[in-house]
Amino acid sequence: MDERLFSLLVVNSEEKKKEAHAHERKRYVYEKLRNAPKGYFVGVCGLRGIGKTVLLLQLANEFKDSLYLSADASYLRGESLYGVIRFAAAKGHKTIFVDEVHCASNWQQDLKTIYDEGVARVFFSGSTALEIRKGADLSRRALVFHLQPLSFREYLSIKKGLGEVQPVTASELFDAGKRKARVVETSKYAGFLHEYFNVGGLLYPSDDTAYYYKALESTLEKIIHNDLEHLRAMDSRIENVVYKVLEWIASSPVGEVNYSTLSSKVSVSKPTLISVVNDLAKIGLVKRVLPCGKSSVRKEPKLFLAFPFREFLNSLFLKKSDAGSLREEFFVNHAGSVCYLKGKRGEKTADFLFEGKALEIGGAGKSFHQNPDFIVKEEISFEEKMIPLYLTGFLY
Repeated sequence: MDERLFSLLVVNSEEKKKEAHAHERKRYVYEKLRNAPKGYFVGVCGLRGIGKTVLLLQLANEFKDSLYLSADASYLRGESLYGVIRFAAAKGHKTIFVDEVHCASNWQQDLKTIYDEGVARVFFSGSTALEIRKGADLSRRALVFHLQPLSFREYLSIKKGLGEVQPVTASELFDAGKRKARVVETSKYAGFLHEYFNVGGLLYPSDDTAYYYKALESTLEKIIHNDLEHLRAMDSRIENVVYKVLEWIASSPVGEVNYSTLSSKVSVSKPTLISVVNDLAKIGLVKRVLPCGKSSVRKEPKLFLAFPFREFLNSLFLKKSDAGSLREEFFVNHAGSVCYLKGKRGEKTADFLFEGKALEIGGAGKSFHQNPDFIVKEEISFEEKMIPLYLTGFLY
């Protein structure tokens, strides 16, 4: 790297950091990243469009010696990541923020060398799963955080500008008194739930569905053509399989989607289908929920999409999303660690097990027929065993 190129890098870095001042609200992992032990590099991965770049720039503004760069910048083509960071560190930039790190060739080995030589501390982001255990061993050198799509709580605060909305804990959901207090405090936000179904999850500025979906279409193409290629060899046949898999997951009720059905619908072998779904899950586009129990690894998962891809994909194919699937998808995307309950033939069971409680997800007419501990309903309720669905959107 020469002085002219480095000057361009610094100018671009300062301009991008200034832009970040316009974003006052922080994503839910911000404090964890900022307070990560100094002995580690820090990585964040997740879908495109969920705010990783802004997150890095906000963090960069916390450090006086910081430098931000995007590994996919055209003017850095041909430059090694190791060389750029070492040159910057020699100029006094001891904290380097690297966006889209997976776009740099040999990025794992370069980061390992930078760490071992103590050249600088690095924060980095990537749209793929950042499989740090492959190639150079970064697992003991880097803490990698998976950034979820924008939660309903963050959507209200960051995109709608409705003020700071505090997270809710699982114990608050299950405690009738505490839950009632939170419902009284937040029930005014329940009307935004279906808006979130349509345009939540990603940080695109427009709430106009047509413009939003146009941007989302471009993002999906980049996810498939760029991010997925870091996990598997892509050709037109596999690309077609990916689109068909996403279409069938989006347009089918959750209970009707399984590996055997999907492999038949998209005309590929079951092992190939499972491999494609696994890669989509690594990227964060698909969420797999396994059945509860010790033998769960041998059973098929339920398949959900990140928001708002179900509504977006169905709009492309002129289909209507299944209301029950949207409700379940909303819950599992916010609940984190959850498994689905699978009873014996003829046995009535609830939908999910979350924090030791059996939950049934449904609309206003849902009853206790399935014997759950709680019903998560799409309505505002103060009943002891009823949890409003929108409130689970405050879990992170």
